[in-house]
Amino acid sequence: MIVLLLMLYAGHPLTEALHDLESKGLHLVYSDDVVTREMIVQSEPRATEPRRVLDELLREHRLTTRRGPRGTLLIVRMKEQPQPRAQTPPPPQMPVTLAEIVVTPSRFELLGEEAEQRQFLSREEVRSVPHISDDFYRAIRRIPGAASDDISARFNIRGGEEDEAAVLLDGAEIYDPFHVKDLVRAFSSIDVEAIGSVDILTGGFPAQYGGRMSGVIDIGTVAPTDTHTEVGASLLNLRALTQGTTANGRGEWLLSVRRGYLHELLELVDSTNEVDPRYYDLLGKVQWTLNAKNVVSAHALASRDNLRLEEGVNGAHAKAQYNDGYVWLNLRSSPTPRLLTQSVVEYGSTGHTRRGDYAEPSQSGVIDDNRDADFIGVKNDTSIDITPRHLVKAGISAKRFDARYDYDGRATISQSILNLDGAPQTLVRSAHLGVTSNELAVYLSERARLTERLVVEAGARWESESHTPDGAHISPRVNAAWTLTPSTTLRAAWGHFYQPQGPYELQVEDGVTEFSPAQRAEHRVVGVDHLFGRGISGRVELYDKIITGPRPRFENLFDRIILFPELRYDRVRIAPDRSTARGVELLLRAEPGGPLSAWLSVAHAKVEDEIGDTTIARAWDQRNALTFSVNYKVGEQWNFNTAGTWHSGWPTTPLFATVSGNRLFTELGPLRSQRLRTYRRIDFRASRRIATSHGVAGFFVDVFNVLNMSNVTSIDGFIIESRGNGALGVRPVENAVVGVVPSFGITWQF
Repeated sequence: MIVLLLMLYAGHPLTEALHDLESKGLHLVYSDDVVTREMIVQSEPRATEPRRVLDELLREHRLTTRRGPRGTLLIVRMKEQPQPRAQTPPPPQMPVTLAEIVVTPSRFELLGEEAEQRQFLSREEVRSVPHISDDFYRAIRRIPGAASDDISARFNIRGGEEDEAAVLLDGAEIYDPFHVKDLVRAFSSIDVEAIGSVDILTGGFPAQYGGRMSGVIDIGTVAPTDTHTEVGASLLNLRALTQGTTANGRGEWLLSVRRGYLHELLELVDSTNEVDPRYYDLLGKVQWTLNAKNVVSAHALASRDNLRLEEGVNGAHAKAQYNDGYVWLNLRSSPTPRLLTQSVVEYGSTGHTRRGDYAEPSQSGVIDDNRDADFIGVKNDTSIDITPRHLVKAGISAKRFDARYDYDGRATISQSILNLDGAPQTLVRSAHLGVTSNELAVYLSERARLTERLVVEAGARWESESHTPDGAHISPRVNAAWTLTPSTTLRAAWGHFYQPQGPYELQVEDGVTEFSPAQRAEHRVVGVDHLFGRGISGRVELYDKIITGPRPRFENLFDRIILFPELRYDRVRIAPDRSTARGVELLLRAEPGGPLSAWLSVAHAKVEDEIGDTTIARAWDQRNALTFSVNYKVGEQWNFNTAGTWHSGWPTTPLFATVSGNRLFTELGPLRSQRLRTYRRIDFRASRRIATSHGVAGFFVDVFNVLNMSNVTSIDGFIIESRGNGALGVRPVENAVVGVVPSFGITWQF
């Protein structure tokens, strides 16, 4: 829809024009010193869309905008171009507005409309890079420091477990936003086309973020600028999205609905597949600009999964259902240009039911698992520009949880490769309990421009949970940015980050009925950004993460892509005394301005658990990793992208066999002491957009593992063979789960 301007701007004060644009949905912040009353609009803008009109109005007064916090646009003066001078150039200047200075290393911006130095993937790049069925988690997990397998959409951040990243959506925290949770969370439950921006923090994040100790994924939904509807279909889902504005831009709406069907893809991977997962999700937002200082919005996110498995009379039979729902209100206010607040009131509910049984030659089991959790929470975040050199941020949040666990599981393991001739093993798990918890968190930080080149942010966070045994925690944190030259910035961070066990995270399926103390990670990060010129930029970061009091975890040594993993023979408990993650990451980008662009990421890391006097690699340890993307754009319609991944093989546990008399014995070797083969994969995507008088059509073809490289992702048993002289050798049966996987999608926007 074309937004019609209801007033002529030429000849009127610039402030009047800005007030009119605010009524059309723009959220502007400026001071009287920058936009003065004497500024008069000289010429009528040619553009019709409010954002472009703003650019024209400001340009004639040597003004521009910078992105501010919480979706605002900060109006600032354009930087004057320095005249050539013979003497030494003046020291580099920091950005005009203190709030916009990036003091956090390990930050990656995605899905923005404009190219920025620290943006990892723009919106067009996310659309272009290969990722199965447009699942945005599978695009963003290409960031440096991420480790992931082929099946799951979740990823490990710098050695942390998969659940160590906080997910925020328009100010509200979302727990476990994934579909197909019985099969390692194959897809995210948030539509990428409904997302307006993503900030990913992989280390050293400031005090306003809490509850998780490895990362933050801060998502903002798209801000509609016109009215349109989009429908699409792909190999994995059907989707519809509508968005628009009303009342001259004061009102906005957004609604996304998707229906997924993974069964067809699983049949491509394995023709004998009997698993039939289906899933649905909905994301909606209604926003209203009350006045130039207040914007209120209402949000909803819901998802549902149904899984069914029928493998015949003596096989596995399973049914599972997952339901997640969130509703929240968000009020953003700017009483003065120096004061910004965001208040959120939210309610959420999560629950699942798993029932089934399995009967195999060597093991059998039955399970009945019912869980649900509800919570209500309120929080406020406030930032105040005390002076042009001092910015204070503060916040408080409170939540109440009620969770219920009803779990019964029983398994009989008559024989396994770990217990060839022993007596059958019986596992019995039963838990019926309720949990009520109150959580409270407060933070305070100050950002100060110490010199024209140096900005430091220091703060602390206090958190308390009533259901954990260790009570309250205080997390001090420091971030700094030092502009060495106009093209080079040094950033550093240090801090403590606590992660308590959530009221809904009790591992009752593994026999745990009491909550563990909170884990703590200490982050030390230093990084350098540099612009080389001609569209080439680079970033190198070193990090050191020490985790004290890591919570015991349960893993399947050989295959985790199975139903009811907690009742299998290879389930083990790992209880480290301490864990460490250390590494270095390099990111290079080349965007010379033509049709060709590329980026390359290289990482070297070591991720280990310390158990007594023994140090072992974590299951997701990647000593060396490389990812790249090469993009070629043909005009405004065609786009071709090739992306690759290479990393060291995953750690695995060997098995040894001996013969004593007439009996065969087996035993596990040192945990994670061997590695699978090196992982290699090339993906390809071709996409095209076609504009017509009735709308815009688009389609993509995506090929995962286009060269059909065999990548081992699990062990599917062992072969014991004689090597002469009475010696036995044990050879693992390697399982390459995913070969070539084609994907496609079509969209129509009108």
